[in-house]
Formats: sequence, structure tokens, C-alpha cells
Amino acid sequence: MINKFFNQKFPFIFFSIYFFIGLLIYKDFGIGIEEHFQRKNGFYWLKQFLFFFELDNFSNLATNKYQEILMEYPLLPDTNYFNFYGIIFDLPLAFIEILFSIEDSKIYFHLRHLSIFLIFFLSSISFYLILKKRFTKNSVIFLGVLFYIGTPRIFGDSFHNNKDILFLSLLTLSVYFLFRFFTESKNKHLILFCLFSALATSSRIMGIYLPIFTIFFLFIEYLNKKNNLFFLIQQVVKIIFFYLFFLYLHYPYIWELNIFEFSLWFKKFFYWMDIKVLFDGEYYSIKYLPRTYLPFWIFISTPFVILFFSVLGFLILAKRFFVRLLNIKDKKIINSDFWQTNKEKIDVFILLSFTIFFTYAIFLNVAMLSGWRHFYFLHLFLSYFAAFSINYYLNYFRKKIKTVYEYSLCVLIGSFLVYQNIKFHPYQSLYFNEYLSKKEIENFQVDTPSLSRSHALSYIFSKENEKKKIYVANSSWTPFKNGKDMLTENQRSKFIFVGQEFDRADYIYTNYIYKSDEKYNKNYNIPVEFKKIEEYFIGDIKIFSIYKK
Repeated sequence: MINKFFNQKFPFIFFSIYFFIGLLIYKDFGIGIEEHFQRKNGFYWLKQFLFFFELDNFSNLATNKYQEILMEYPLLPDTNYFNFYGIIFDLPLAFIEILFSIEDSKIYFHLRHLSIFLIFFLSSISFYLILKKRFTKNSVIFLGVLFYIGTPRIFGDSFHNNKDILFLSLLTLSVYFLFRFFTESKNKHLILFCLFSALATSSRIMGIYLPIFTIFFLFIEYLNKKNNLFFLIQQVVKIIFFYLFFLYLHYPYIWELNIFEFSLWFKKFFYWMDIKVLFDGEYYSIKYLPRTYLPFWIFISTPFVILFFSVLGFLILAKRFFVRLLNIKDKKIINSDFWQTNKEKIDVFILLSFTIFFTYAIFLNVAMLSGWRHFYFLHLFLSYFAAFSINYYLNYFRKKIKTVYEYSLCVLIGSFLVYQNIKFHPYQSLYFNEYLSKKEIENFQVDTPSLSRSHALSYIFSKENEKKKIYVANSSWTPFKNGKDMLTENQRSKFIFVGQEFDRADYIYTNYIYKSDEKYNKNYNIPVEFKKIEEYFIGDIKIFSIYKK
């Protein structure tokens, strides 16, 4: 009875509730640190496309919007150089802004937040289908989905992070169609896999691994099972053709590819800013971070219940893989291949994908900023590991664990994740688990997406709404001015932003994000004539402070 309900009705109820929660709260979040540049990038490409198709009226509107952004925010990165992203998300959003004559900044940023949520919502359904194809227990499937959508940092970012969550979503969609291809070998699944792999690549260059890794898996399967060589070649040609076709069709950056200067074409993707980040009480160049940077950030910013099951799942899969790797040399061993079923092939794909990227990030000095945001796509693999370990132990103890206990576990873990998201709302993106004490949290940068800027400006306005002009300064590296675009037009018109000219300011804001150690540089020292009037905390985590002259 209960299994029938979970098979037939619960998925619709679950995703409907999730969808309507998203619609209710998508306006609650501040503006992320990269959103202004991404909007600018959208108009950069839109004006090029419209000019190419000789749509002069729209092209002029897009050009005017682009020029307005240049004048209003001159310090944004140069889109002529950083022109390798933005086609999939930013360009369509820029076109919608033009098409519907959206002039209110609050509306077009809300539109961006709603759009990325809808994309992540679709990816969550794809992840559900992945788990449904791999596991039979409904409790395992829905716990896996809860891990995927309920991790606070991922949930929060799914309403404003238009780059990293976009890549995570497209990667999940790609993997879903790849698994369908693995199990059914239908051309439609291969074509859809190539389409979403191309879209993933144009949102993050790391997406290029998808077709390469898939071809590697086909080759391994050929060696194991001695399939028809012509069939292997046929499949490889299809993948290369459709992937490159879809990539070339929508990705202008690849149009200028010079195969004789291939390394220069890739160089832009590995650009890094010469700034330092606070990690464990010390400032490090983002290019020369400690090896522990990525694993430790994942450890302190992921709920323990998810970490526990993810590590277990990884270890179980890794053990099985290495046992078979050792046995494959022994010709007498039967069934010594890397995978024995299509379900196990899925496991190996997930295991190797995670291991390669995780190892790459740790040992090759990858430039990282804002915690592990650039590697949020690993969350797909971590959620899969967690579901795998739960399934493993439920099967191991299947005679002792009743079905009602399985669903009780779902309710217990689901309730915990819901509570954590409510507790941190709307700052789920800044979540830390209970490992760090209040004092230790100060050794890490918290508001790296700078979501608190709009919140702080609203607070200041509430104190001085009778003033004609309010002069505000910023004791932080992140641009305070950009936060005004989530305010009403009346609120925006009252603020004068004076940067670090503290002598001109009525108020000073800080979210404690510095690009170097303030113990030595004193770039953002707040003058003594300013007194702290607001210090915003969530639990023991300090988000921002406001000082008044």
C-alpha cells in the first residue's frame, strides 16, 4: 500500500510542493556577486546576434542597454575578454528584458532568480529519474532527491547563482540521458545527451569531459565484451558529430577556434584574479591554495548527515572498483569486469567522474574563490553516493529493517534539512554546519556571494527614509553599489555611494570580505567616529554589520 502511494502519487505531490515553495520565495534573495556581469554579458552577445540577423530595432535596444550597463557599472570585468560564457542563460534573459520592455532592475533580477530556479527544478526531476533507474527502493530515491535539493548551500544558490547552478543542472540532465543511452542504446538518448553536453560545455568548459569520458566507457566495454568494432566506431562518430554540431550551433566562442593555437583558445578559461582569500585564519592567493581547501570547504558547509552517507557510498564503490581492478589480471576469475550490469556501469561513471575532478582540484593548484562554489557540480556525485550507501545498507539489513522504518528515516532527514533551510533563509548560500565554533567561523569568509548588500541597504533606508540623500560607504572588497538594484526606485534614488571615502559617509557597511589581510593593510579600517548600530547574525554566523556616524 505504502509503496504504491510512493510510486504513483508521491512524486507528483513532492515536486509540486517543491515547485510552489520556489515560486513563493524566489524574491527573497539578494543579488549575487557575478549577476551584474552576467547580465552585461547577455547584452554583449544579444546585440551581436541581433546585428547579425539584421534585426535593427532590437539590436539598437540591446546596444543601448549594454551601454547603460557600461556607464552605470564601469568596473565590471571586460566582456570583450570574458566572452566565453553566457549564451545559454544570459542571452535569453537579456532578450526577454528587451522583448517585454523591463526597466525596473528589481523585476529583471527577480526574473533571473526565477529562471535559474526553474532550470534547477527540472534537473531535480532528472536526478529523481536517475535514481529511479538505478534503485528500486522508494525510500532511497526520495532521500537522494532530498539530498540533491535540500543541501542548504545548493538550495540557496539555486535562486541566484546563474553560473555554477546552471552547470550543475545541465550536467545532471546530461548524465540522465547518458544513463538512458547506456541502458537502451537508442539514438534519441544519444542525441539528447550530446545536446545537453554541448550546453554544459558552453556554461563551463569542464563539460567537455562528458563526450570524452563516454567514448572511453564505450571503448572499455568493447574490450571487456569484445563487441563489434564497427558498432564501436559508429557510436563514437555519432557522439563526436552531434556534440560538435550542437556546440558549434549555439556557441560563438568556438567559431573563432584556431586549431593551430588551441592552447591560446583554452587560456581564457583558466584566468585567475590576483587576490587573496581568507581560509582557516590565513590569507592565500587563489592560485596557491592549500591542498585541503576544497575538501575542507565541502566538510564545513555540508550537513553532516549528507557527508556521512556520501563518504560511505564513495568508499563502498571505490572498494568494489579496486577489487575488480586487481582481479581483472587473473584470467581464472569470472565476472571480473569493471561493471557487470548497466546499473553498475552508472556507478563506475559517477565514481570516476568525482574522483578525477576532486583529484584535479586538489593537486593541480586550481584557482578557487568563494568556498567550493566553482565545484558545486560535485554535488551531483555526492548526492548519488549518499543514496547508494543508504541503498547498500538497507539491502544488507533487509531482514531486520521494516518498510515503516525506511520511510521514518526519510521523514527524519527531510525534517532536519527543511529546518536548516528555514533557519538560514534567505542566506542558505552561507550555511555552515556545526563543526566550527562561533570564533572559528571568523577564520573563513562568509558572505562571499555578497547577498547581504540589498538587505543592508533596506535596513539603512528604514532608518533614514526622511532624508533626501543617504551617503553610504563600503568597508569591504565587494561592490556595495550593485546591491541597490534589488530595491524600489524610490529607495535607489536616495543612496549616494562613496566607496571607501569614509569622511563623506553617513553609514558604513561591511560583510567582512577583504582581498588581503586587514591586520597588515588596514584598507577598510572604520573611523572611530562611526558606531556599530546593526550586526546581523544567523545563529553564530555573522553576516554583516552597519556603522553610523
